[in-house]
Amino acid sequence: MNCHEPQSHRSGKLRKFCEELVLPETGVVVVGHGTANPVGAAETKNIVAQVDAILPNIPVELGYLEVIEPTIEMAVERLAARGCKKVVALPILLFAAGHAKQDVPQALQEAVARQGLSVTQADPLGLHEQVISLARRRFYEAIEGLAPIEGGSEALLVIGRGSSDPTASHQLWGFVRSTYSSMVRVAKHRFAISFVAAAKPTMSEAVDQLMLEINGRPSVRRVVLHPHLLFHGHVENQVEKYLEKARSQFPSVEWVKVARLGAAPEVADALVDRGLRYLCGSN
Repeated sequence: MNCHEPQSHRSGKLRKFCEELVLPETGVVVVGHGTANPVGAAETKNIVAQVDAILPNIPVELGYLEVIEPTIEMAVERLAARGCKKVVALPILLFAAGHAKQDVPQALQEAVARQGLSVTQADPLGLHEQVISLARRRFYEAIEGLAPIEGGSEALLVIGRGSSDPTASHQLWGFVRSTYSSMVRVAKHRFAISFVAAAKPTMSEAVDQLMLEINGRPSVRRVVLHPHLLFHGHVENQVEKYLEKARSQFPSVEWVKVARLGAAPEVADALVDRGLRYLCGSN
């Protein structure tokens, strides 16, 4: 597939290729983080259903890392019962942090060891072109109908979930550059990043920095908050809570929130694309 092709063409080629992909004794476990939030859980299941449809000849099961069932162990058991001897894991994770590097691999290895299977784990979604394209679309949806503010008085705050991983800030800035560096619409924006938990700066710290006055006047008149999140849950609720506080604290500023990625086809396509080299190399 040509990396310069339009997204729709590349997606179509991916799905056509996968329709004809037959891998005996190989199954896929799509690994979700796990959430008690019913909307987030439904979005996860929706993505897994899309992955299942993209890979019609390969068994696909959902396994959550924590909080709710089915667990990763249960998903691997189901694949074993369906005759699979090899498992390819597709983690629904945005970045390579603790879950991707430690928790998911450990849970997978323990699960396949009990069944006598082998497992390989695909990379997180990261800066996959489908994710970047979807993030840009979410931004444009959020600002639709809003006229640019003259004088460069707009700011963009990209918010990550947060992690104790030392590369958390580097990875989030990488997302910011990949998503926004080519967009003329934000060329004069002030940029900042923040995290909901476990990393600095916090949302409050980042906004306080953006609101520093220049020559006695507020530096920004509009702030676009872009929470880079997959599904609804506790983290997005924390962002909403902070947004309410910010609107009260800075009433003269216009606050705009970008929607989460959600159960969009681009997420399912990116997941499968991340796993293809492991699937195609598994037999």
